Amino acid sequence: DVFKAWGKILTGRYPSLSIEITRECPLRCTGCYAYEPEHLEVGGLRSLADFKGDDLVENVLELVRQHRPLHLSIVGGEPLVRFRELNTLLPMLSEMGVAVQLVTSAVREIPKEWASIKGLYIVVSIDGLQPEHDARRKPATYERILRNIAGQQITVHCTITSQTAQREGYYREFLDFWSGRPEVKKIWFSLFTPQIGADCEEILTPPVRKKVIDEVAELRREFPKLVMPNLVLDGYRNPPNSP
Repeated sequence: DVFKAWGKILTGRYPSLSIEITRECPLRCTGCYAYEPEHLEVGGLRSLADFKGDDLVENVLELVRQHRPLHLSIVGGEPLVRFRELNTLLPMLSEMGVAVQLVTSAVREIPKEWASIKGLYIVVSIDGLQPEHDARRKPATYERILRNIAGQQITVHCTITSQTAQREGYYREFLDFWSGRPEVKKIWFSLFTPQIGADCEEILTPPVRKKVIDEVAELRREFPKLVMPNLVLDGYRNPPNSP
């Protein structure tokens, strides 16, 4: 697969492409970068055109035809705001041979028919254990997520913040809960990354950052669903000087 991918990239195909298909989100998560003025070079996210219906489907397909990515990440806002358009778009992308990662808060039910779409990978963002997550991501609460992912195979993605990283055994408890769910295929962690110049309580101090990276490395042995390769952890330990 790696050789095939390199062959396609050398002929001009992009390895990956990310498209924000909505400018709106029903959540107001602490630390979200999407509505910060620095997120885009052309003004705030809400200043952009918001396509719907056939216009959205055709515009996404046009971008895919133009850039020919091997992997497409569909994000937002909240992509499930446009679930009707995605019902049309996702099977078409699958037929085109494009692997699609759809990143969602699972604030609404994920259509059952999506479970049979080849090459579709659904990633659900979950910010820690239920008390912390529900406070940050309401109305995408644990109760709603568990109901909305039924019958799917998902990847759980959790962003580690300073508030939770300092609590002993917090992420072992998180992994114990989500590893036991039959819908969960993989679990990923990332470290909270602030915008340049930001000063917020989510930011990990260097000692806490080192501690949590070492902890995650050890937890892989106990929880096979946790996918955090050494290459990724080494990148967190020694990030580039420039973003």
